Order: sequence, then structure tokens, then C-alpha cells
Amino acid sequence: MSQQLSVDLSEELKYSHADGGAAAPPLLREGPSVLNLRRTVPSLQEIVPVHQLPAVYRMSDACDTCVFTELFDHLFAASPFPMLMLGKDGAVLAASDDEDAHDLPTSSDADQSLRLRAPHYLSLLKGSERWPAPQDVDAVRTKPSGEPVYERLHLRRMPWGASLVIVDQTRLRKTQTADVQTARLAALGFMVAGVCHEVTNPLTSLHSIVQLLKAEPHPSQELLNKGLDNISVNVRRILDISRRLVRFSRAGEEPRCRFVLDEILEEALFVLRSDDMLHGIELLYTPDPAAQVFGNPGQVREIFVNLFVNAAQAMGGRGRLWVSTRCTASTVEVLVRDNGPGVPPEVAPRIFEPFFTTRAASNGTGLGLAICAEIAHEHRGRVELVDAPAPGASFRVSLPAEEP
Repeated sequence: MSQQLSVDLSEELKYSHADGGAAAPPLLREGPSVLNLRRTVPSLQEIVPVHQLPAVYRMSDACDTCVFTELFDHLFAASPFPMLMLGKDGAVLAASDDEDAHDLPTSSDADQSLRLRAPHYLSLLKGSERWPAPQDVDAVRTKPSGEPVYERLHLRRMPWGASLVIVDQTRLRKTQTADVQTARLAALGFMVAGVCHEVTNPLTSLHSIVQLLKAEPHPSQELLNKGLDNISVNVRRILDISRRLVRFSRAGEEPRCRFVLDEILEEALFVLRSDDMLHGIELLYTPDPAAQVFGNPGQVREIFVNLFVNAAQAMGGRGRLWVSTRCTASTVEVLVRDNGPGVPPEVAPRIFEPFFTTRAASNGTGLGLAICAEIAHEHRGRVELVDAPAPGASFRVSLPAEEP
């Protein structure tokens, strides 16, 4: 009759002992399964009588703990991470750096041995009886040199008590911190560039009307009214941009309401007329008085200002601009089409990317369409380039008609 002790290492780690025969050495298969070592028998004494165990597996009379010396050596050799073997009372039975501990350098940069670190690790584990359930705990400690060390502790129950695997995550944490900082700087750069892009147009318009008024010693009432209207519209645009930045920094939401979309389109067209950008352009506008959307009027206006400006610049100030509004089942769609040179097929997939532009650096930042797409997305809508009769480009803006 054979007696058998089986310790599962996710695949197999078996020690077999036959009556009257020599003890078979433990077999440890390679792989990370050592981290999942667990006891699969109810009691060592129930399976193999103590007097039949090899010396290295016998119960110690001094500590009443089965000292799996050879097994520990196999586990330490197979694990890529530092390990501690703990008894049921929390005592350290073995450490993976025991053989190297006496060779550790004594400089201030040297780290402590695992045995010296054990009390710190044990203090982070939960519960008075720490071994019944697996635990995964984050740990932070300081080397004698003062350098912080970030570690992840993995505690698993074992026949002798528990094993504790220590994974150093300091380098990973530094990399993640650097990635987060890089992302923040990129977001900041995008935001600053977006602010410059959006503020430049109204400031340019304000500058133009001020210069025009200064050039007239005795401006007519009509010119004054036109200038004041221009100033009012563009100041409001700048204030809207400022409010968006403030609310963004506070993680708040822009106030939204239902409004008539064609009124916003008229305001956007007025901006271009004030800048004299529609002087040589024939406007073919088809409104839909029933078209109402739910959103922020100022943000939605910026979508169409950008689309109209892009169309006017693409046509070089000469051509036709079609704008039409129509209602669908749950959305309102606006089609904006021009008869300019259009969008080359090879660059069409990239036109909504931030900073991508086909114009000279002095004529565009590559943020107009990116901002349009982002605002539409925030409103649960979208902006897309659609097929249109050549020549020219056609964009469709879809916005929700109802409050979510």
C-alpha cells in the first residue's frame, strides 16, 4: 500500500513515498505556478507517519513546524521574486536571500535582508489569523539611504503556514508617474493651443473694427452701430471660451437648454459677415424653424463658426456655401457644403486629429475640426465628412433633439 503526500503547484508538485522503498525526491516543474502553491491534503500526519518521512520533512520538536528545507530551496530557485516562508505563528522559517544575507554590502545604499523586513510586511497583513485566506497588499518602505521602495505583497497559505512573495514595483511606479505627467503636459498643451485658436478669431475681429472706427474722424451712426454689434458678439465669444475653461478646471458641466438651432447658425454667420469673410461668397441657406436641440448654445455656435471659417478660407473668399437644417427622428442635422478644392482622399482619415492641417503654419493650427468634433461628442452628437458632388467638401453635424 502506498502513502502519498500531494502539494499542488497549479500543475503538479508531488512527493511520493512507498512502504519499504526509498523516498522519491520532490519534483518541481518550471513556471510561475510556485506563486499558487497550496495545501491539498488535510493533515501531514494523516497521510504519512512522521517516522516514515525523510529527515528534511520531519516535524521539528522545537517549533512543531515541518521544515521543508529542500522544497524551500526549489521554490526559491524557481521564483523570480524574493520570498519568505512563514510558520503558522508568523515566524520566519526561511528567506530566499538567506545564503546571500551575510554577503550584503554595509554601505548606506544597501537594502535590508528579507528577515529584517519581515516585521514590516507582517504588520501590513489583515486579521489576527492571517493565513486562512490569500492576501494581496501594497507596501511602501524606505531604504536606509532614504530611497522609497514600492512593493506588492502576495500571501498564500501553505502546509507549513504561508509563503509571502514580494514584488518590487518601484520602477513601474516611476514609469507610470512619468506617463501621467507626460499626459498632463500634453493635455495642457492642447488646451492652451485650443484657447489661442478660439480666441484669435474674435480678437482679430475686434482689432479690425476698432481700426475701422479710428480711421473715421466722424463715423456715421450706422457704422457705430455695426461696430458695437461686432464688438458685442466677439466679446461674448471670448467670455464663453473663458467660462468653458473655468468650468473645465472645476470638472463641472456647461449649462444646457433647448434652443432653436437656426438662431445659432445666424449668429455664426453674423460673425463671418462682421469679419467680411462672406463678401465674395454666395450663401444658400435652408433653415428649418422646427429644428430645436438640447445643449450649450455657445459651444454649438463654435462648431459652426469653425466650419464656416474653414469653408470660406478653403474657397479663398470666392464661391458658394450651402447650409441646410433638417429634423430626423431623434436628432437635428446640419449640412455644410462648399465648392472649394475639397479634402484629398489620402488625408480625409486624419482631418479630425488635433494639430493636423493642410494649410501653411501661418494660416491654421489644425485645431478647428478637432474642437468641432470634441464639442459634438460632448453633446452626444458627431461631426463627419460626407461624400459630396465635386468639387468641394461637405460636413454633416448631428445633435440630439431631446435632453438625455
